[in-house]
Amino acid sequence: FRSALSSEAKADDRPFAFAYTTDIEAQGEKEIEQEVTWSSGHTDEAFQEVVSRTEFEYGVTDNFQASFYTNYDWSYTHPHAPIGPVETLSLPGVSGEFIYRLMNVYFDPIGLAFYAEPSVGNGTRSFEVKVLLQKNFLNDRLRLAFNINLEDRWEKNGLGHYDQSSALEFYSGLAYNVTPEWSLGVELDNERGYNGLILGGSSTYAENAYFAGPTIQYVGHPLRVILGAQAQLPCANDPTHTPGALDNGYLSGAERFRIRLRISADF
Repeated sequence: FRSALSSEAKADDRPFAFAYTTDIEAQGEKEIEQEVTWSSGHTDEAFQEVVSRTEFEYGVTDNFQASFYTNYDWSYTHPHAPIGPVETLSLPGVSGEFIYRLMNVYFDPIGLAFYAEPSVGNGTRSFEVKVLLQKNFLNDRLRLAFNINLEDRWEKNGLGHYDQSSALEFYSGLAYNVTPEWSLGVELDNERGYNGLILGGSSTYAENAYFAGPTIQYVGHPLRVILGAQAQLPCANDPTHTPGALDNGYLSGAERFRIRLRISADF
């Protein structure tokens, strides 16, 4: 009985800014979500980026969720060398998101789900898959999530051809419900970049960075607000040994800080 109540109360709960849980929309439920991520800090240049995503989620069945969203991307880069600043604004891109849950954390020993996301943007394409794992403790007040993410990316260069790259990422999060409305958590991410395609061909390991930081969630139905911040940890790795790729343990081409705000509402 307790598990049934917990499953209903947390059917689409995601108390993390970056990691996913296996909690999804129940059949027939709908949600609109707005997410904004700000990133800053590159070695040898001033860097700012804002990525915005507007998403619509729908519970097709109790174990299958489908989503559609639009993506916007603005960035500003100003190298410290005597080169002028570069500002870019990407035209809106679109993505689909599909999550199928095999095991429900409230009835099974763990939660297990699979995720697929095709995306098309202004001169870019990508396809991402995830394995989502979740384990609850302390009468569902403490939640542990772990994600394995694989993504292939194609980006059009100045010659009209597509450069290929990919990523293998490990996202983890631990969140505790202090009250029914408030939860506090911490997240640790490991992001590994590759030249070439992991899913659709051969690839070579190129870079490795770690990020960590706190997350806070407020649930006041029908609204949910999640705020998370992460900093890059000084333990990056560059298997290619490219000069300048590392700076005092940080990956030079990756952001030093990032903040994500997500607001969602059921309707």
